[in-house]
Amino acid sequence: MAQDGTGTAGAAPSAGAAPSADAAATMAPEELPLDPRAIARASLAAGRNASLWWVSVGVAVAIAVAILVGTAAGSLTLAGLLAVGAVVRAATPPPGPAALVARGRPLDVLVLFSLALALALLSQILPTS
Repeated sequence: MAQDGTGTAGAAPSAGAAPSADAAATMAPEELPLDPRAIARASLAAGRNASLWWVSVGVAVAIAVAILVGTAAGSLTLAGLLAVGAVVRAATPPPGPAALVARGRPLDVLVLFSLALALALLSQILPTS
């Protein structure tokens, strides 16, 4: 019998085995196994998440501007939306708006600002005819 009281002499747990309740209680929250029911509940709660609605409205406004005014103006509107998203992501406390959180805060802000700058530049450089 092993000294840890498990009854197995040095056998390692299999790679596909789920952690025991004791092991799950001692894991950090980001290391807990995924629960499909919790994921489904979170996706249903997404409709009540204000950040998803704000981003959707912003994209709809950018599309409307592109149709009514022109593609360059619509692209600048979308670039502005990305820049505002970067500022909001940088300024809000953790965990941040669900629609803007993908990775760490510095990486999210860098990617959003980079995309805003690239889109703004391309909207001015590329011909729209």
